Amino acid sequence: MNEQIVYRTDELENAIDYLEQAANFFENVENPHRFKWLMISLHGALYGFGVCAIKGSRSYHNVIKDINMKSKKVKAKKVELQSLLSEFDFDLDSMLALNVSELISIWTVLDRCKSKEYMQRFVHSEVLQTTAQQDHAIEKLITYRNQLAHFKPSAYGITGDYEKDIIMPVAEVIKFLALECNNVMYYSDESNMRVEKALHIFKNELKKRT
Repeated sequence: MNEQIVYRTDELENAIDYLEQAANFFENVENPHRFKWLMISLHGALYGFGVCAIKGSRSYHNVIKDINMKSKKVKAKKVELQSLLSEFDFDLDSMLALNVSELISIWTVLDRCKSKEYMQRFVHSEVLQTTAQQDHAIEKLITYRNQLAHFKPSAYGITGDYEKDIIMPVAEVIKFLALECNNVMYYSDESNMRVEKALHIFKNELKKRT
C-alpha cells in the first residue's frame, strides 16, 4: 500500500519556517503567549541557520555527535537497515549515522559558527563574531526556551524589555548566519526572499514602536 507523504521538510526549510513563525509572533502583539512562541521559534531559527551554515557538503558530518559503532543500539539498527534496504546500493555507515546519531547542541553549533575550521567553506565565507550583548541575548533566549519547552508546574512571569534585550540582538545573529556568512545555499530566489521578508519584519515593527 502506498502511503501519502503528509509532511516534508529539510534543514533549510525548517530554519526558514522557524524564522517566519518568529516574525509572525513578533507582529502579533496581542497574543498572550507571544513571549513563549517567540523564544521557541527564534531558538529554532538560530539553531537551524547555524546548522545550515556549518553542515558542509556532507549534510550530517559537521552537525552530529560521534556514535559508538559497536554499541548494541547501532548494531541493532544496522541489522534492521540491512534487512529493509538489501535491494538498494547505499552507504551503510552513513545511513547508520543519520538514523542513530543525535544533533550537536545549539551551543556547539554556535561555537562552530565562530570557527574558521567549520565556517570557511568558500572564498567568500565569513565567520560569526558576536558582541557581548548578543552573547547575553542568546544565553537568555536558550534559557527561556528550555524552561518553556519543558515547562514544570509553576506560575511563570517575565519582566523587562525583551524585544530590545533578546529579540533584536538574536535577530541580528540570525541575519548574519542566514544571509551574510555566505555558507547557506538557497534553492531559489523565493527562499531567500522569505528570509529577507521575515527579518525585515523585526526591524520594521520595532521602528513603529520607537
